[in-house]
Amino acid sequence: MRNLPVALSLALLMVLFVMPSSEATWAEEIDPQIIDRVEPLVRQLNDDKAARRDQAEQELIKLAPVDDPQALDAYLLLLPKPIEGMPEEVRSRLSQIRHQLENQQANETTTASKLTLSAVDTDLKVLLDKVYEQTGNRLVDYRDQFGQDTQPRIVSVDIAEEEFWPAIDKILDQARLSLYPFSGEESLAVIEREQGAAPRVGKASYAGPFRVEATSVIAQRGLRTPVQQGTRIELEIAWEPRLRPIAISQAVEQIKITADNGIEIPLANSQAVLEVEVQPGNHATELTIPMALPPRSVLKLASIKGQFSALVPGRVAEFRFTELHKTKDAKQQRGGVTVTVDRVRKSQELWEIHMRLRVDSEEAGLESHRGWVFQNLTYLLNKNNEIIDHAGFETTMQSENEVGLAYLFELPDDDIANYTWVYRTPAAITRVLFDYELTDIPLP
Repeated sequence: MRNLPVALSLALLMVLFVMPSSEATWAEEIDPQIIDRVEPLVRQLNDDKAARRDQAEQELIKLAPVDDPQALDAYLLLLPKPIEGMPEEVRSRLSQIRHQLENQQANETTTASKLTLSAVDTDLKVLLDKVYEQTGNRLVDYRDQFGQDTQPRIVSVDIAEEEFWPAIDKILDQARLSLYPFSGEESLAVIEREQGAAPRVGKASYAGPFRVEATSVIAQRGLRTPVQQGTRIELEIAWEPRLRPIAISQAVEQIKITADNGIEIPLANSQAVLEVEVQPGNHATELTIPMALPPRSVLKLASIKGQFSALVPGRVAEFRFTELHKTKDAKQQRGGVTVTVDRVRKSQELWEIHMRLRVDSEEAGLESHRGWVFQNLTYLLNKNNEIIDHAGFETTMQSENEVGLAYLFELPDDDIANYTWVYRTPAAITRVLFDYELTDIPLP
């Protein structure tokens, strides 16, 4: 039964293995022995024996140079894309391989940063600089912007290979400071702690690069309508600023709340999914968990267990296009994204670069989550490598996995032929699950 589709599909696979000339140089990033192994293994994905198909799938995953981002991009280009006309078995397995490799990249991104700091009576600013050097997470003193006391804070710490959030909580407790996560910048804002505020250590659950904390519990009982009663728990989910998540989702059915007497507290609207799209420059979001009003005998919640998902970008890939004066339908691909320059034209005093960004990911959700696309960095470079920022952009099209934009540039010499267009974007978008547990939450 497999012979006819195999014969038809092998010719198709041969075509798919021919890389476009603009991308052929990426094959130089891969060991030639790996390249020689890919095609026969892809053929083997359609073998008559399931064990042989499983073996080919595992070999293709093992061959991937996951430790070298550029080589991995090239490797993904060598793998045929699952398209109509392929046997279902081959399409399914190719999709699984790509998904697993993209998840491996995402897991590296969503692993908590580690800190090692040993300092005695050291200015907080010096420590924050070291935090940035080790983790890529920038923390900036915002006390002046808040009209607060800006006297230096002296801190003594001894932290060895500790995850980012537990380490930062210790440092902030020592300095009697807090965080303002809505600075609008790519950094966490450090501010004065409110008088009477509780210590940060021991108040949160740490989930990889995320920090989950219950910030308030609000109980309500309707007096006119007694059936209108319930309790709301406000959660703050913060993340390392380097991460830049796109959206946070919490299915209510993935939450279990246990009272101090051992009973489980029912949740209101258990089929709901709480979803928040992250605004650029924010480093935390708030979720409201609705539950039934506990009996008066319950003094605290012994445990809140949950699992949320985060839509996160992978590593950033850079695209460069030259000879813009004659560029038309030029396409480049890195990992799971493709950038196409449809045309470049002059309109009055401005140059327009019309481009499309395509994300080959089931999780991308560009129709509902496209704010991150507008934050991608882009500029022109002149022959002296000087940056010319764009003067704005317009959205030209949008579909489920593709967005079109026209970037506008004003050039001093009015000759775009001598410029290179640079565009940076996450190379993949994936959804990752995180577990958390909060304990001993007092009730009002």
